[in-house]
Amino acid sequence: MYNAHSNLPLATTLSQLEEAAACPFDSARPIPAALNHAQAFHQHEQQAVFSQEWVCVGRADEVPEPGDYLTHQISETPVLLVRQQDGSLKAFVNACAHRFACLMPAQKGSAKRFTCRYHAWTYDCSGQLLRAPGMEMKTGFDVSRHRLRPLHCSSWEGFVYVTLAEQPRSDPATSLAPLREQIVGRFDMACYQTVMRESMVWDANWKNLVENFTESYHVPVVHRKTFAKHNKPLQDYVCGEDSDYYCYHRATQPEDSGSGAAHADNHRLEGEWRRMMVDFCVFPSHLVTLMPDYLWYISVQPQGSDRMLASWGVAVPPEVLADIGDAQYESWQAEFKRYIEVANDEDKDLVQALHQGSASAILPEGTYHPIERNLWQFTRYLARVCAK
Repeated sequence: MYNAHSNLPLATTLSQLEEAAACPFDSARPIPAALNHAQAFHQHEQQAVFSQEWVCVGRADEVPEPGDYLTHQISETPVLLVRQQDGSLKAFVNACAHRFACLMPAQKGSAKRFTCRYHAWTYDCSGQLLRAPGMEMKTGFDVSRHRLRPLHCSSWEGFVYVTLAEQPRSDPATSLAPLREQIVGRFDMACYQTVMRESMVWDANWKNLVENFTESYHVPVVHRKTFAKHNKPLQDYVCGEDSDYYCYHRATQPEDSGSGAAHADNHRLEGEWRRMMVDFCVFPSHLVTLMPDYLWYISVQPQGSDRMLASWGVAVPPEVLADIGDAQYESWQAEFKRYIEVANDEDKDLVQALHQGSASAILPEGTYHPIERNLWQFTRYLARVCAK
């Protein structure tokens, strides 16, 4: 959809971004509207952000056994994540080494071999070509010289990240160490077990969802059917330190039992952390709501300046799952899924409204609430990776 911002030159949008990032938080204004619509900036993001940064593709427990795989999309690149025989994880471009047909179309599964549907070229879990029918007719063809294109992957706190970069600037385990040591490590997210994985497409810019997720100012107004029931006063929210790699805010709920509180058999958390909620974003696009009794995560990808794909999942600690019998599991899972879908529906109209409203060339100046510091931190991140 074209509007007053669509054809703005890249230099103009980068100048607006740098100006916004240079403001101290007390006088900061919302992310420049043009960044959600300008086609030149959208194309620049694909290279500066999604072709260089680490993107969450899922959770390690989703691929527990050798041959288990997940597929994901990073910008325009299809990704294949595979558990290896030695227990490690490897990632590849999900495209056959022959003429680049998408190799595995299913979102997840398990296979001893990966065979292309087009010409039956077959690969092992390490990405090596095993068989290429009829290619003996090509003089000098050697299967050992053809393989899937490998990608860097890394695990952190149960999440798996992949980057398209040839030489990654950092590694999640290193760049996110302060977040683990100071805040989320005590939850031991790696022990949480994934119970669902879904996806959704919204008519908004990917940054609109990141903005929405990284502030809880809207929760009492928008999430009356879901998260607002935890009754966390706005003045109790604490925004975390500035970082080049992440942002977060946290708050405790009044009740020390029930939804949002630690199970009696949770021996990892102590004191107020037994009823603590942490919302964090691993830049650029990995969003997590972390609580003692579950976590909900979203990995956002642009599908144009006005459309986004969000893959989301829920994981639950083992002590919570232990209370759910086999007979009740399906109904419990279905009810949990409905809860998250209601929360998503509560957000959807507002996130799309952010995109719709920011299409105007005539807007107020805008401002931030004190607990919206994470949005300013996200703007500073964008300026660091896009405007350099």
